[in-house]
Amino acid sequence: MGVVYGIYLGTYLLRKKKTNRVWPQIKLGIITVIVGFLIEYVAVFLGLWNYVPGNWPVVLWIGYFGVGLAGYQISKKLEE
Repeated sequence: MGVVYGIYLGTYLLRKKKTNRVWPQIKLGIITVIVGFLIEYVAVFLGLWNYVPGNWPVVLWIGYFGVGLAGYQISKKLEE
């Protein structure tokens, strides 16, 4: 998870000279968390993997948020 946030921080600092609004990044991060949660929910429902009741992997969701942030920065860097 540290690698994901490191990539985000690195690309954020590279693009710091440009307009770097935070709200679109946060929106994409939240969307990524929601999609990750839905994928996990469907996988548990289909029996692809199991979680002990009440033991959902919240740490993964923090990682999903970081992936969304890094994905936003990388896509904007490629757009330039």
